[in-house]
Amino acid sequence: MVGDGERIWFWEDLWWGDQPLGVRYPRLLRVVTDKNIPISSILGSTRPFSWNFNFHRNLSDSEIEDLESFMRSLDRFHLSPSVPDMRSWSLSPTGLFIVKSFFFALSQCSGLPSIFPTKLVWNSQVPFKIKSFVWLVAHKKVNTNDMLQLRRPYKALSPDICMMCMKHGETVDHLFLHCSLTMGLWHKLFQLTKTDWVPPRSIFDMLSTNFNGFGSS
Repeated sequence: MVGDGERIWFWEDLWWGDQPLGVRYPRLLRVVTDKNIPISSILGSTRPFSWNFNFHRNLSDSEIEDLESFMRSLDRFHLSPSVPDMRSWSLSPTGLFIVKSFFFALSQCSGLPSIFPTKLVWNSQVPFKIKSFVWLVAHKKVNTNDMLQLRRPYKALSPDICMMCMKHGETVDHLFLHCSLTMGLWHKLFQLTKTDWVPPRSIFDMLSTNFNGFGSS
């Protein structure tokens, strides 16, 4: 929640609309000098706002259109100089982070088919942090290169390939399944359990497969 605008990043944090402004207006972000800057440094604390975007060159016609659209959208926005910024968890009525609300959102809004083995993951006899990590991997919510590039298209990642094999692009399925080093570990595991295995297309497909050689642990 925005108060004085001192602690919330203008371009990178989600504070206005349903996307970070750097994602919504990538053309503007490319021409600002300082991308890591709080709201208060750009808008000021009083209205009318003293805009201070600090672009490093003159804007093109399309960039001017984006800027005008953005400035119009802030007509109803105001800062509260006497109130500090606060983080608010949108999935909880109180605004506080609750694990239950996070789990419920994942299970309801993941967009994955209903055949996903939820019970296999959450009822397994492994530490909770491993269950959580498996869930995040299956939902492609870990920060692999392809996901980072999707979230921040204005930043070019270097290198943009898998650092383990140095051959292919880094995705969830490649990193945890198809990479030559990862594949070797999987083969060793299935050899130990004397289980026949053909590498599936994705981590999701793998979790949905019934491996009789494995128990719930």
